[in-house]
Amino acid sequence: MSRTDVEKLLSDLNKGQILTQQTFEGLEVERYLDERDASEFADEWMQSFERWAQATAVAEEEVLRASREQAFKQTLALTGEPELAGYVSDDMGLIGAALFQDVLNDSFVNQLLESYRQGRLPLR
Repeated sequence: MSRTDVEKLLSDLNKGQILTQQTFEGLEVERYLDERDASEFADEWMQSFERWAQATAVAEEEVLRASREQAFKQTLALTGEPELAGYVSDDMGLIGAALFQDVLNDSFVNQLLESYRQGRLPLR
């Protein structure tokens, strides 16, 4: 895993291979956001964020910024929900930061990535 993996993530986002209409099909946005905010998920997310995404050098990488932006725009276009778009964008930033640092032995980040690759939002 490396910068190349982050670039692939961005490429897959740009091609519409990660976030599709199906990803959000039948989603009750408020309920989903409440589930994400519950401590069980939110605590694990924050622990992973503190491990991988807070490094300033990593956070400033253009490919990570572009991945987050693309995820936000696609989610907003597909759902019209800016708060949901922010969460998905944050997920892509966390996944990208872990990929960038060659650290995908984090089971939580792996679960996030696999959910998106399978066309599902985490928790669903």
